[in-house]
Amino acid sequence: MKTLEIRPQQEKTDLLSAIGETLRTIRTERGLTLRQVAEDAHVSISYLAEIERSEKDPSSRVLESIAGGLEIEVGDLLLRIASTLESEAPAATPVAGKLAA
Repeated sequence: MKTLEIRPQQEKTDLLSAIGETLRTIRTERGLTLRQVAEDAHVSISYLAEIERSEKDPSSRVLESIAGGLEIEVGDLLLRIASTLESEAPAATPVAGKLAA
């Protein structure tokens, strides 16, 4: 008899995953290596890789530096992250009835 291990699928709708996925997508779209972006952003290659793998939670200052390394405005980066979150979030369920004021 074979034993199968069933693991639940990880949800990718959290902010940390959206940040990592977005950074990797932009970097690869632009044909940049981890080294190039890390050097321009003044962060270590391993730290940038950990952010892309959703293992580290970057501060707003680090995100700003990485945006610079990717040659993208930080506002545009944040919009891309928000777009990633929206595309992965489940559809909202409408609520019937009225709310009291």
